[in-house]
Amino acid sequence: MPPARPDLPRITVAMAAHDAESFITAAIRSALGQEHAAVSVVVADDASRDGTAGTVARIAARDGRVSLIRCPVNLGPGGARNLAFAAAEDDWIAVLDSDDSFRPGRLARMHAHAQQQDADIVIDDFISVDAAGQTLPGPGLAARHPAGVLDLADWLQLNDMARAKLSFGYAKPLISRRFLAASGLRYNESLRNGEDFHLILEALAAGARLYFTGETGYRYTRRAGSVSRRAQGDHMRALLAADKAVAARFSPAQHAAAARPLAARRRNLQNLITTEEVLANLKARHPGAAAARLARHPGALGRVTGHLAEALRKRIGARG
Repeated sequence: MPPARPDLPRITVAMAAHDAESFITAAIRSALGQEHAAVSVVVADDASRDGTAGTVARIAARDGRVSLIRCPVNLGPGGARNLAFAAAEDDWIAVLDSDDSFRPGRLARMHAHAQQQDADIVIDDFISVDAAGQTLPGPGLAARHPAGVLDLADWLQLNDMARAKLSFGYAKPLISRRFLAASGLRYNESLRNGEDFHLILEALAAGARLYFTGETGYRYTRRAGSVSRRAQGDHMRALLAADKAVAARFSPAQHAAAARPLAARRRNLQNLITTEEVLANLKARHPGAAAARLARHPGALGRVTGHLAEALRKRIGARG
């Protein structure tokens, strides 16, 4: 394989993979096919139970730009990405989920924005697709906020977990490896979802400059039952704890700027937790316990009624 051109941006694509045998090849192909960038791919197989590691190993045997790390135990997405980050040798690191893909030219465009905006982190918009690759309807991130620099308060507001609002935490970043090394930042390995949001939150608290391009460069696959699609109570409680830990390290100026959006995020996370608990109580035929939880957190009522209405519509539709 000829050496990479020295004038091209050098980017490592970091990928955590768990039981991804059936779709990881397409994800890797989308990274290796990026134009106007010298790309390498580091896959951290997170103790997959299928043939993911073997699939990646065969690709790596054919293409020296791909390398495989095998996690001895399941670490979760944050832990697996930390291993991939540690193995990265290029100037920039891009995050790609094993069931997603990059659109052509994405990394070069993001790097150009990073240079023009003097940014440490760049994010872009995405389109959602189903497991068959068909585009799903719905607004993107640019419908919530125009392109531009995002500060700490912006980031919290755009990830306030409010009902029916698309979270910017789904965006997959391009990050300066120099900034990561200087700040010592790593993924929070206690988180099973929301880990990208939290990495960027901690980066902003450490002084990072974040730029949102507004361009659509990422294909995000929505799969039924995926971790990122489920608002499980223990995951939400872990997010609350992580939020509190980061906020404890804010400077006085950061506290002043973040107080209002952080409080809104905490309320919405608590409402998510309460909603899951209420629905679990109702499923277990414990209406009294469900009512008691709602009495303690009445702000969750809207979410609960929305879930119940959706379940009723599905039941009626199935009967029809």
